[in-house]
Amino acid sequence: MNGHLESDIPIRLLVIEPSLNEAESYISTLRNAGLVIHPTIVSDNEKLLDVTDGEQPDLILLSMPEQKEQLETTTKLCRSAFADLPCVILYKDQNIDPETLLQAMRDGARDIISANDPDHLQLVIKREAGDLQIRKRLAITQQKLKEAEARCTTLIASSQDAIAYIHEGMHMQANSTYLEMFGYVNLDELEGLPILDMVSPKDHKSIKAFLKTLGDDKQELRVECQNSAGETFDAKLEFSPATYDGEPCTQIVIRNDSQNKELEQTIELLSNQDGQTGLANRQYFMGKMEQQIASLQESGGSCSLYYIVIDNLSEIRADLGIIASDNLLKELAQILLSNTNEGDLLARFGDHTFTILSATSESTDAEAMAEQLRQVIEDYIYQTINITCCIGVTLLGEDISSSQDFINRAYHAYESAKNNGGNAISLYDASEMQASYGEDNTGDEARINQLIEHALENDRFRLVYQPIVSLQGDSRENYAVLTRLLDKNNEEILPDYFIKHAKQGEQMAKVDRWVINKAIEELAEQRKEGRKVNFFISLSSAALEDEGILLWICDCLRKYKAKGAWITFQIRDKDLRNHIQTAKKLIDGLKKIKCLLAVDQFGSAPKAETLLKHLPVDFVKFDFDLMEDLATKQDRQDYLNELNALAKSHNVKTIAMGVEDANSLAILWTVGVNYIQGYFLQEPSENISYEFSSA
Repeated sequence: MNGHLESDIPIRLLVIEPSLNEAESYISTLRNAGLVIHPTIVSDNEKLLDVTDGEQPDLILLSMPEQKEQLETTTKLCRSAFADLPCVILYKDQNIDPETLLQAMRDGARDIISANDPDHLQLVIKREAGDLQIRKRLAITQQKLKEAEARCTTLIASSQDAIAYIHEGMHMQANSTYLEMFGYVNLDELEGLPILDMVSPKDHKSIKAFLKTLGDDKQELRVECQNSAGETFDAKLEFSPATYDGEPCTQIVIRNDSQNKELEQTIELLSNQDGQTGLANRQYFMGKMEQQIASLQESGGSCSLYYIVIDNLSEIRADLGIIASDNLLKELAQILLSNTNEGDLLARFGDHTFTILSATSESTDAEAMAEQLRQVIEDYIYQTINITCCIGVTLLGEDISSSQDFINRAYHAYESAKNNGGNAISLYDASEMQASYGEDNTGDEARINQLIEHALENDRFRLVYQPIVSLQGDSRENYAVLTRLLDKNNEEILPDYFIKHAKQGEQMAKVDRWVINKAIEELAEQRKEGRKVNFFISLSSAALEDEGILLWICDCLRKYKAKGAWITFQIRDKDLRNHIQTAKKLIDGLKKIKCLLAVDQFGSAPKAETLLKHLPVDFVKFDFDLMEDLATKQDRQDYLNELNALAKSHNVKTIAMGVEDANSLAILWTVGVNYIQGYFLQEPSENISYEFSSA
């Protein structure tokens, strides 16, 4: 089959022709066919010798001399100087002896062409140049294959997996790990031995049957192996077709799982651990607490929860600096750890918040433990600074339905201790807390609403940022913008709590505007510093009903000289469905200023495709609930796969939120999710400093 010529590749053509005019005629004929010709013209053998030391031509076009002996001399010179180079011969004498032409072909000419047939010349040169390109590519490929095989051989030799090659059941080659596994010193002892000698006699029948069924696909078999001393061990053998020294054979790999297990254990440890203090992190603590609650409620038992916040850390940090205050938190973590009962779980729950899940189940004992912890911290002096804390304590009761309820009670108890002036403890009291925090208590709603109003007027909200990292190689710096409410002591109030009251008090639209303004201001600053940061900003249902919100966004962009393309506005699936007409109007306006749209909590409602059909969606963020126990729940994996495929079919990129462990990450990678967000990467932080390049 003729090779296909890439016509834009130049052909270095050596033309051996006594007449310069005729040589130029041949070259012109070839160029007229669209070929790029770089010619070298020689008129005789003497001049041919002068060019043999120069640049190697691609093709030789030889005008047949009148003397037969001269033709033989010229072709020998060409073969000697340019081995494996195609030579095409042109003859002018139309009455030439056919035997002469045949002999020229026998001597290596690729073709014989009449000088009076320019069309034939063009076709042959195209063919030969195409074939030459293929031969060159083949030579390069063969060299690459040779190098790859050499690298592969080196890797196999140094691999910690046991690897061997067999042909018709007999060993051909094996690496040192394989030899050591089966008790052999060198390859000579193994060559020619059947694979059956490596398998316990009880599994001979199964491996014989297995080998008969081997095809072109990779297959696995678990058998009991035995070494040269007759000692047995269980192993999984992976069989795949291979070649060795150019001969077809079968490769056997016995994996060394010890390193993988160590790596998995390391990843699991890191995913459950706070990197700064070495304590359990928030997501691990919440998961363990959820398990503990379920277990104790089933058995009728109880436990206690301690919510510990270091007093005035923001002032301490301002005085000491970030590094010193970080060291302070490390030392406090060790102090708490040394004063925690065996079996209790201590975690770093937030920036300067620690939590303890304890088996202590009596209120007096719990109060005593809290007081002991408070006293230990008060007695600690760090660089001449007295450190104090507030501790909220609660006991597990029958009316607690989830870990979130449990932590909320401990937090409310902590607030009570803090409101008493700091450096105090407080035990959760249902009747007392009902008066301060009960959902049905109008006084509490009024108090929170006043706090929100004060925050709006005095910038008492805080923005924190959590990276959204690509699993597909996109290095853009995307961050989710999250909101925190600060109380009078600069401590955070849990978002789930204050947002609920903001909605009830019809203040959410104001909160949305505050967040948009501050987020765009920060985004513009980041861009001025040369960082390609993009923000995902949430809009509540109140924003969808706010007729002036689009104008507000435009004003903020203009004020801070920011661009809409830097921002993705995310709106909950539920809110979009409940306000579809106003949502469409707002989204149309956002699209005109180049903003992007993300559907938050996608998949939480039936008929997920509805919004993708009717709205210009750029991203979907999967519902948090999908991530819970993802690694162990096949139905959630299947649903996630379905949702991801649905989004991809609409050219929508997908984001998994709430990623808290390596197992979930592996599944998301397999599913093909585009981005991930969660505590596994980084907890929300005031600093925009995530290293995307190392993710």
